[in-house]
Amino acid sequence: MPDDVARAAAKVSTMQPFAPGDVLVGATELNVPTDDHAGDGRIFQFGADLKLKGVLYTQGTTHLVKGLAFGADGLLWAFDSAEHAIIWVDPKTGKQVFPGYRFPARPWSSGFWDAAGNLYLYEHITGTIDKVPEKYRQMIRFVPGTQKVGDGNVYKFDKAGNLLAVYETETSTSFAGYLGVTSCLIDPTETQLIYTTETSKRIMRFDMANNRQLPDLMVLPQEAREFVFCLGRCADGTVLATRGAKFEHIDLAGKVMQTYPLEGPGWATIKESLDKKHIWVTSFFNGTVLKFEKGSGKVVGSFSVPAQRSLAGIAEYAG
Repeated sequence: MPDDVARAAAKVSTMQPFAPGDVLVGATELNVPTDDHAGDGRIFQFGADLKLKGVLYTQGTTHLVKGLAFGADGLLWAFDSAEHAIIWVDPKTGKQVFPGYRFPARPWSSGFWDAAGNLYLYEHITGTIDKVPEKYRQMIRFVPGTQKVGDGNVYKFDKAGNLLAVYETETSTSFAGYLGVTSCLIDPTETQLIYTTETSKRIMRFDMANNRQLPDLMVLPQEAREFVFCLGRCADGTVLATRGAKFEHIDLAGKVMQTYPLEGPGWATIKESLDKKHIWVTSFFNGTVLKFEKGSGKVVGSFSVPAQRSLAGIAEYAG
């Protein structure tokens, strides 16, 4: 029995069938002393009242479980980019399932779907192993058949998992030096990608219709200690971005519509709520999840999970 399966089997999963309004959070238990990104994969389940309902211990993962999103197939998707793994959870049962998709082995960060149900997966890391800091090299797999850790591209698949297109997206300088496309959205016309490289100074755009890089949506001042962390998409196509001790709501011309202050560093994943009236923001560092009222910036709900430097994904179940 593989080590990751044995560890998961030793834990008791208590995740229940999903109910409308449930909030799912990826937060790996970092319990491998020799690797500060490794441990037992976990997805926590909270009800619409933000009270804990259960937890799923994932199989087939060894590092951070992140990038949670509900797919066009109705399943909850999550990702372990270090393991080249995709996790699927059936809302009807709250159990991990294996639907039979066959995607290339790459360091997927997350994915999203267009109106036709096509899937876009994007690579969390890019480049060669010499760009990876020594302490992280133990968690890196090469893309099969290459000496690369990834290409930092975006890949389009049809509903059956067949590859339709590869978009060779430009990436940006980051603290880690080897990050690729770490957050990616689609614009309202479904012809452009809007994306970033975590801890860079750019929100970039790519023209899928003409297969070319576009001018950036936003570029932060080089002299200022300001960075982009994660992106989220609003129903109207506008963009949310965590920016350290704040997050911003940005229009499609790159103008900041509103700025919301946050306390302390580590704020990462950001998503608009299903009711379109609120915004979810999560802390990678301490496991806190906040629910903000749009416009006023008032915190109307919060909860936390036992996670230090591992809360890396949130999704809300529509039913």
